[in-house]
Amino acid sequence: MKTFIAISAAAITAAMLTTAAYAASPQTSAPTNNAPASIQTADVTMVVSHGYAHVRKDPNTKSQILATLKKGTKVDVIEKVPGSKWAHVKTGTFDGYVALSLLKAA
Repeated sequence: MKTFIAISAAAITAAMLTTAAYAASPQTSAPTNNAPASIQTADVTMVVSHGYAHVRKDPNTKSQILATLKKGTKVDVIEKVPGSKWAHVKTGTFDGYVALSLLKAA
């Protein structure tokens, strides 16, 4: 039983040190399994270019609609979801996803 405890303690220590190394390195981000991969961008302001745009909870058309924005509404683009045509945006109190085809440069 002592050997099992010693191995478990060593494994826990190694995992903690690996996590600490990721946190200490500004060039490397810790891997996550529960968040969609995204490309961080500088906060860019864009505007809704169509009659309206839905802000959704997740980057897909089946996702819950959090808000509907009118044409000309400004949004802050936080990041772009790689491999898709969605932008993670913030506007007022809403934080969600909008299809990039519905946005244009401000």
